[in-house]
Amino acid sequence: MKHHLNSTSPQKSNLLRSTADTLKSLFVTEGDPSHIYWMLGIITLCGMALRLFWINRPIGYDEAYTFIYFASRQFKYILADYHVPNNHILNSLLIGIAYRILGSHTWIVRLPAIIASVLIIPAAYFTARRFFSRSQALAVSAVLAVYPSFVHSTANGRGYMLVILFSFVLANIAGLLIKKQNLTALLAYAITGALGFYSIPIFLYPMAGISLWVAVTYLIINEPWRDRMSKLAIFLGACLVSGLLTLILYSPVIIFGTGLNSIINNDIVKSRDWSSFIESLNPRIIKIQEDWKKDLPLSIQYLLSGGFLISLFFYRKASKQKLPLQLFLFLAVAILLVLQRIAPLPRIWMYLELFCVFFSVAGLVWVVEMLFIKMAKETFFNKLFPIAALLFTIAILVSSAVNTQNPSAIADQTVQPEQVAAEYIASHLKTGDIILATGPVDMLTAYHLKILGVAYDVFYQRKHPLEFQNALVVLRVKGNFNTTEKLIESYDLLSKLDPSEAELVFEYGDLQVYSIQVRQP
Repeated sequence: MKHHLNSTSPQKSNLLRSTADTLKSLFVTEGDPSHIYWMLGIITLCGMALRLFWINRPIGYDEAYTFIYFASRQFKYILADYHVPNNHILNSLLIGIAYRILGSHTWIVRLPAIIASVLIIPAAYFTARRFFSRSQALAVSAVLAVYPSFVHSTANGRGYMLVILFSFVLANIAGLLIKKQNLTALLAYAITGALGFYSIPIFLYPMAGISLWVAVTYLIINEPWRDRMSKLAIFLGACLVSGLLTLILYSPVIIFGTGLNSIINNDIVKSRDWSSFIESLNPRIIKIQEDWKKDLPLSIQYLLSGGFLISLFFYRKASKQKLPLQLFLFLAVAILLVLQRIAPLPRIWMYLELFCVFFSVAGLVWVVEMLFIKMAKETFFNKLFPIAALLFTIAILVSSAVNTQNPSAIADQTVQPEQVAAEYIASHLKTGDIILATGPVDMLTAYHLKILGVAYDVFYQRKHPLEFQNALVVLRVKGNFNTTEKLIESYDLLSKLDPSEAELVFEYGDLQVYSIQVRQP
């Protein structure tokens, strides 16, 4: 018996060691010097500081909608209600937990997105290290830490940051699977994919590109055909497991909630006819280009474009890729758009923008690295470049800190009119009062009222009309419904409310609040 225990113990120890080594290899790809990780940590902290500059910007409409309809409600609604694609379920769950633990603050709505955005910085390093040198990887993390559109998008409490984070983690694991296919990595790939889909179903795009890259790589490796097909079949099995896990995660929606149709056939993802699809595609592409160029000087745009082309055409020299992943990311998008016949909103392609920056920076640094090697100064470059990457990040942080003190930046942090109106309404609301407002005023006002303890039930709902004695009409004079008559008519309440009886009771900027008594019979 004693001999049996002694013989099995080393086996268990070896299994645990092997599993631990595999888990470590999912992230730490090379034995880089400790000072590199210290610098990566400082770069990450600088990136976090930059994002915190934006955390208290006025709440956005989609954020407010997410909070009112999902995150602030009972968890059963978060898990099962997908009446609009606005419910990025994993993100809504995390906001709901933070809201219940930490209380009602604007930054709570953005906390999961902020954390994910900060984690993307080291995730990008480890992913880049899978394909590139440590100088290239450190440069990628430094640029993404300060990249303007990425930093600004962090102040949006939606699920897009989670999608980007899981995209980079998935690419990292994919790089490992190319080299060594094992059960731990396959399970990690399946779980990461499911979490990405649970963040937003648009994770289909990055996962399709990365999976296509892995599948084609298996087909071209220099191994017997049977081994290639075996690896491909096993990998496709992991993708199938990911799909099954995704179905399990969405089962509350499918079984108890708004149904499968609300996920796969809502207005956002419903296929268009070919003429509508082509007609909508061109303006969306133009808008995407505008968004990607925003806040970038023309010289930087050209530089990044050049770096991307270098990484694509010289991928065998500039990286350790067997095939260019960047090409497959775009190829998958093209295939899926044709199959789906939809033109997604520009913000959906944020993950693709960051992958383009990822490969652009790697391509540029490779050129610089080659120049130093030709001058026989490789050792000098390896010592100098990490310091340069760190100083670059710190310089951008200091510059941003200074810029946040200028009048235009301070103006971005000013109080919303809806917040001031909500404070007035909360202190004057009486029994029998209802609120009439249209988007975006309704959600923004409702959010600030919720923070003040006033439930959303006080807003008049077309589908669930309420009996009331007095209406508080909230409108913006620059909006579509900029008069009491237009707004009341939109609710089909002219028979109950006389716009001529409206009394202006509050005004702040271009926002007005009117009080109107119900018509007497």
